[in-house]
Amino acid sequence: MRRMDAWLMIVLICCLATMAALAPVTHAQNSAAKSGGAAKPNVKKVNPLEVKRLDARLDEVRESFLRDTTNLILSYENLGQYERAKTLLESLQKLDPRNEPIKAKLGELNAKIIDTNEFEVELATDESWQPIGAVTKDRSLRIRVTGDYNVSISLTSLGPDGLPTANPAEDLMANVPLGAVMGVITPAGSTGGSQNDKPPRPFAVGANFDKPADRDGILHLKVNVPPGARCTGSLKVKVSGPDRPSP
Repeated sequence: MRRMDAWLMIVLICCLATMAALAPVTHAQNSAAKSGGAAKPNVKKVNPLEVKRLDARLDEVRESFLRDTTNLILSYENLGQYERAKTLLESLQKLDPRNEPIKAKLGELNAKIIDTNEFEVELATDESWQPIGAVTKDRSLRIRVTGDYNVSISLTSLGPDGLPTANPAEDLMANVPLGAVMGVITPAGSTGGSQNDKPPRPFAVGANFDKPADRDGILHLKVNVPPGARCTGSLKVKVSGPDRPSP
């Protein structure tokens, strides 16, 4: 998230939180004044008319704030700055999580973000993990794969444990169908087969994948075939969500 996005979110939350906090305070003061309760020492006597005037002003400020924020969101959207519009809208949603129009608008913005950053790559089936692009945690990730390829599997010998599954760079992955396209998200600067204490777990992609990324990093793709398999042909992959790789 850029600094401006983070700054806007903080300002929004602080302003609306302050407005929300003022309402119960003035309500309690009004109740105390109407009930004729004794004023605490060193506390100025509440003027109900003045409090009522301030409450009316608070309502005006709240309405003006929401109206201006809505206009700002629409302006960003009209300029194609969907991520910025989404950031502002998510700030409002935190203050009103049950607001259905906000949820619907966020879904619409997510769809626009996905559609506008789609790009196509060719996946070589005879290669290991191939980097696709950088992804951001919780950001929508959509992958569409088409085409077909040929595979020839030659196994000289197998033990009672079957095909090896310990090395995600080379072995067949047990949690992914044989021959299916699979993905993995690795930390920036590493590869899909990096050996860490807790290496990222590959996941099935298949022909269609629509889920938010579960971490920041680099998305890699490959077909799930055992060591020694010979593959010919390539697959076309349309991806939305990762940052488009540099030419």
